[in-house]
Amino acid sequence: MKNSKKEIATQRILILFDNAVSNARNNPKLAQRQAQIARKISMRFKIKMPWQIRTSFCKKCKKFIVPSVSSKVRIGRSNVKSIRITCNFCNHTYRKLIAQ
Repeated sequence: MKNSKKEIATQRILILFDNAVSNARNNPKLAQRQAQIARKISMRFKIKMPWQIRTSFCKKCKKFIVPSVSSKVRIGRSNVKSIRITCNFCNHTYRKLIAQ
């Protein structure tokens, strides 16, 4: 019984995330709400979100960010290859290292 609930919850999370990405430009409030619901479902059923979905949330304010819509993406200039992502909601900047 529990496995079927977790499978349904996982499918629902993926559906909500896809809808949030598609609505990010046209209706940002709806996209935020869909992403919040997906996050709450994962917390309620103790499901670890896939890496792609987890990286779409700001690490500080926990809002849903889409590159070039609700965040700025810059490439680092130093020897370490990295991408700097700045959240437009809280102006928090964090880096993702690029494997060489």
